[in-house]
Amino acid sequence: MFPDLTLHADYLRGQTKEWCSQLAAQTGKYEFTWKYYHEGTASEDILTEELSKLLHGKVLDVGCGHGEYTNRWADAAEEVVGYDMTEGFIATANRYRKPNVRFVTGRTHDGLPFPDHYFDVAYTKKGPSSWYREGNRIVRPGGDILLYHPGDGDGEEGELGLCFPGLFPPPARGTPILDKIEERLELSGLSDIRLRKLKEIIWIPTPEDILIMLSFGQSERFAQYVRETCFNGVNTLFERHAAGKGIKVTNFFYLIHAKATG
Repeated sequence: MFPDLTLHADYLRGQTKEWCSQLAAQTGKYEFTWKYYHEGTASEDILTEELSKLLHGKVLDVGCGHGEYTNRWADAAEEVVGYDMTEGFIATANRYRKPNVRFVTGRTHDGLPFPDHYFDVAYTKKGPSSWYREGNRIVRPGGDILLYHPGDGDGEEGELGLCFPGLFPPPARGTPILDKIEERLELSGLSDIRLRKLKEIIWIPTPEDILIMLSFGQSERFAQYVRETCFNGVNTLFERHAAGKGIKVTNFFYLIHAKATG
């Protein structure tokens, strides 16, 4: 029913530097553009509650995007630093930064350009996992590191892949994300590691939102191609599978709290 969208000449794989730069050029923000509604507590709200108990002194946000979440902690800390690889997001962040907030551009694969034991707390909100060892270096011994990552579905759900086969991946078996996280934690030197798996339910209300999801961060030409080739099929399948508030989607996240050892 659907073409392989990844074969389109303009397709960019999500989360790459090129993809992030294109999204930054379009909107200046890393912010979802489709509508969705949570059922119950959003997992990000759980992250925020946990962070609010920890933040003090000097704080680092790794993978800060356009800095909106970073800025919200200005009143809770002496200094807040946002770190991200995408110059366009950092440009937006700098336009709205609060007086005790600053933003730094760089890639975690190249290390973190901060002195040893500089921060009291470091966290990531859906950011990279390649900085754990460096995080242990730049956070003072006994300081807190909070990690929040998209999780594995363990093959349990995958509603989008079941409702729209060919457009979204099918339910996946195994825990490849967790395996990578645990491997990096093992090498990090961090201690007192506690991991929680969070589950949240969201509802996608319209077929239009599905099309927007498919085109998120892609070029206008790609978005037009998606609309021309997928519109009818998405509408048909949406009507077939929608219930209640639309299409029900189950998301999983890992929330990890650890201590730095220096």
